[in-house]
Amino acid sequence: MQWGPIPPSGGPRRDRYLDVNGRESLRTADESYAAALAALGKRADEIPAMHMPSVTDDDALRREVQRQKRSEWLDFSATVDQETLNAVEPMIRGSESAAVAALNYLEDHELAEVAHTAIHRAAFMRRGLYGCHIVLRDDDEFWTNCSINMSHLRAGMSAGLISDFECSICGRMVEDCDHNLGEVYDKTASRDDEDLCSICRATECEHQVGETYATAAYANARNVIPEEVSMVARPRYPQARIVEKSIDLGPEDPRVRRAAQHNNLNCDACLGPCKGFNDMRTWEERRGNVTETDDDDYVVDNLGS
Repeated sequence: MQWGPIPPSGGPRRDRYLDVNGRESLRTADESYAAALAALGKRADEIPAMHMPSVTDDDALRREVQRQKRSEWLDFSATVDQETLNAVEPMIRGSESAAVAALNYLEDHELAEVAHTAIHRAAFMRRGLYGCHIVLRDDDEFWTNCSINMSHLRAGMSAGLISDFECSICGRMVEDCDHNLGEVYDKTASRDDEDLCSICRATECEHQVGETYATAAYANARNVIPEEVSMVARPRYPQARIVEKSIDLGPEDPRVRRAAQHNNLNCDACLGPCKGFNDMRTWEERRGNVTETDDDDYVVDNLGS
């Protein structure tokens, strides 16, 4: 959960909210990717080329591309010094994260495919240089957070909450105060025990304690109690998504377990084209034939005896 205003539930205001935030996320994804290329310097011209198109139903082709690109990235990354790798990593991971956020905002937008391509572009480099590790957790399950697999599962979470709502201007319950939600009032800036600003709820901002600022009245949730969480096709909070999952790697093999424990077990879905989106809106009509995207695209690096 994150602090912030509740997004519009529908209509033109929601369309604008999704458009503005989606375009901003795309801009961040592009700038971070460009920064990663700049950090690679002249070597950027030598990175393996991503396969296009990014979607195919041909499983054999997909596996072939993954094997080929894995080999190309292994050869390339072996020639890149650690200092450069350290400089590139936060930039390419930032690009990947922003691209996923962009798709979450723009999944029904004309820019959806642009965001989709941005995810593939960033994930391709991130996997090639740093891997896409599958981990074995204390629950004895294998887990992955591969952005290709997770972002292509187009479903989200909707939380049912019980809460009190206080007025952002006076702090009283909204049903007991005289302020009208959405209207602007003068409010004096102050700081609470957690050093949060009374105007914007940030710890670092431009608001000066004791100064008065025009502030819109809104209902601020307090004493939030979660009642239930449902899976939905289009969550009201666009970023309320499934971000990791457990996976079944078939019959147990002690070598696979050791590989996972030493970060040598990797997902290869990022290296080739995908199967397309698995959209929850079509699950009902596809009942009985629903599979998750690229579930079996895994490889073990340095698998010992």
